[in-house]
Amino acid sequence: MTSPEWYRVSQSAAVDEQLRGIIAQARAEGRLRALTAALKWVKEELERTPDEFGESREYYAAAALAARIGFARPLAVGFGVHEPSRTVFVRRFGLLPG
Repeated sequence: MTSPEWYRVSQSAAVDEQLRGIIAQARAEGRLRALTAALKWVKEELERTPDEFGESREYYAAAALAARIGFARPLAVGFGVHEPSRTVFVRRFGLLPG
């Protein structure tokens, strides 16, 4: 159950597919355990404090959307925070070298 103060996290089917590929790659490289821990931590950060997680990139005033990028080794995540609706839009995931 989520707290009313938490953010809703949304991602497209394309991002879901991208994440499945990253999971497969991490499994093949023996990094699945580290990726799983990073995914859990990132999920919590995006739900609770997305405006503090990672680094600010741009602010799109017309859309009231703050673009950010965050890292939790071995994972990188690009996302946008729409404060008026308390929604986080995941744009992409990446597997860092390692």
